[in-house]
Amino acid sequence: MQKRIYLELPKENGPRFYYREEPLINSKNDLVEFLEWDKNMDSLAFAKKMMYSHELKANNQVEGYTDDLELIEKVITKKTEKIKDTEIKQRILNLYHGYYYILHHRKMDEEHLHDLYNILSDGILDEYDLQNMGPLYREKSVYILNNGRLDMDLEQGVKATNIENLINKYFTYVNEVTNDSKINEYIKSQIMHFYFVYIHPYFDVNGRTSRTLAMWYLIKKEAYPYIIFNRGISFKGSKYDKIIKEAKERCDLTKFLEMMLDTLKIELEKEHIMENIASNTPYKLNGLDYQSILYFLTMNGTKTLADFATMYNRFNGKLRISEIYEDMIKRLIDFEILNVDRYTKKVIEDIPNMELSLNPKKIDFDEQHLTRIKLK
Repeated sequence: MQKRIYLELPKENGPRFYYREEPLINSKNDLVEFLEWDKNMDSLAFAKKMMYSHELKANNQVEGYTDDLELIEKVITKKTEKIKDTEIKQRILNLYHGYYYILHHRKMDEEHLHDLYNILSDGILDEYDLQNMGPLYREKSVYILNNGRLDMDLEQGVKATNIENLINKYFTYVNEVTNDSKINEYIKSQIMHFYFVYIHPYFDVNGRTSRTLAMWYLIKKEAYPYIIFNRGISFKGSKYDKIIKEAKERCDLTKFLEMMLDTLKIELEKEHIMENIASNTPYKLNGLDYQSILYFLTMNGTKTLADFATMYNRFNGKLRISEIYEDMIKRLIDFEILNVDRYTKKVIEDIPNMELSLNPKKIDFDEQHLTRIKLK
């Protein structure tokens, strides 16, 4: 029987959560080996670059919001005169200011959590939430959305009367003095992520707060490459909610931690390939170029223009295929980053559908370390 590692993080009026180390060993070793091979992401500069672009987008995207990178850049650079939806602006700015906060405050405790939550929730809570908040946490029950909807089997956060006690246990765990490896600090950050979601101390913005707290911890521990975990979650869809729900029911975090290790490795491989393509291209790539390459690395099987448009419109504000071709695909074809493998018989908006692939001449593909990404 596999050894269980029990945490000093209990269910309310119940047993402690635990995980099994053995199923995580291979994934942990793969990550460590990869980051020893590619050290370019191990810097605060990398973390900041990702936080204010892909990770900001992904953290909101996990909650079902599809803000594109250009919109995010306009909001945080205050070029937003034409953006009428103030809620969208506020949601983006809240994460931007929240990330600034965690970059400039090291102490993690209840007081600083309160400050962070006020930043992340500023201007986006409804009247009921505001009226039923206590000095720090909600004072009534909350029902939890799974994949943006209420399940038939309604799930609730912990009882309001138990929040304070469990939050104290949470911060005791967070602030335990360790001199651990960065991979184990990542494991700890994701246990924090899970347990905060389990407590669900607020009516809204619990998920974004939990993931921002995990990122905060990783920055404190200078585990910079590991902060891109949000992007991996954003591509998982309902599987993320399902695995969290199962972990709550079984008290076993193993599958959740496996997912967080495996999705991180995939995103780090993508990041390596994107930077490799950029270094092998004589043109300066913009944020939209990087995102388009990211989507091609994320898609499975044969990749057509229509497939790419479907993926883009799933994660961003909807555009016509002709706009997507002109603004994203044609540019990467002209840069010789994308190859047109063949044209199909289908014509969409006067544009022939085409099978596309990343140009292998732009990628120094190391099969020993790039084990999770397939270019074809």
